[in-house]
Amino acid sequence: MIAALPWLEILAAATGLLGNALLAFKSRWAGWGFVAYLVSNCAWIWFAAQHGHWALFWQQIGFTGFSLVGVWRWLVVPMLESLTMTEGA
Repeated sequence: MIAALPWLEILAAATGLLGNALLAFKSRWAGWGFVAYLVSNCAWIWFAAQHGHWALFWQQIGFTGFSLVGVWRWLVVPMLESLTMTEGA
């Protein structure tokens, strides 16, 4: 039997909630919600694999892809654009 990992569930749930809150309030920190989602996705993937919850595992694999797209569009692209504008000035 695999030992229960309650801290992993708490981490996964808390970072998922944090990601939702950051995006919901549309603050200047909203893009970091996707980083919180990535932490949550990884924790849920680990938890699901440890406990044989394969539907949850594959769902989180899919969510991880969307989280990566969110990080790219909300954080990486704006950073690259600001660097390009700074270099062009």
